[in-house]
Amino acid sequence: MKFVMIYGASGVGKESVARELAARNGWKLFPQHLAFDVACAVIGFGNAGFEKYQRKICLDAFRTMFETQKDKGIVFTFCYVNPASNFFIEGLLDLLQEFSVCSDFVYLSCDYDEHLRRVLSDERKNTNKLQSKQYLDKYLKKFDFSATIPNVESIRLATSNLTIEQSATEIESYLKNK
Repeated sequence: MKFVMIYGASGVGKESVARELAARNGWKLFPQHLAFDVACAVIGFGNAGFEKYQRKICLDAFRTMFETQKDKGIVFTFCYVNPASNFFIEGLLDLLQEFSVCSDFVYLSCDYDEHLRRVLSDERKNTNKLQSKQYLDKYLKKFDFSATIPNVESIRLATSNLTIEQSATEIESYLKNK
């Protein structure tokens, strides 16, 4: 089984690229925001236990996928924030090792103007995703999304001038040549 994590700031195109990559390879797609949405509904964002519950949802889902071994691969999208996300990452790395799952990590980014264009796009309407310049600016000021995940090799892919398809092709090329 293959596990690919695509991570970066909200709005850079992680889920769009992940959807393309998963479709090309017959893999499952698991966007982190699904667990985030459930945790929001059950615990409430910012309340005690929120992060722990969101982590549990993701890791339980991965464990089930790994145990059944019916899928060829999983593409997971994640907003990694150092050091706040390291508790989740440690649990994920332990789980990947426990099941001997081959994993790759891809950090996506884009320049600010493209980031803003993506955040304001119609595709994000009617979602719980970031959708305004004001919130994007606040979000980028509050969190450092430039850090890569410690103790794992990550490919860094700047997607400002790439289509979704080109971005997926770049990732596939990296995975084949690794």
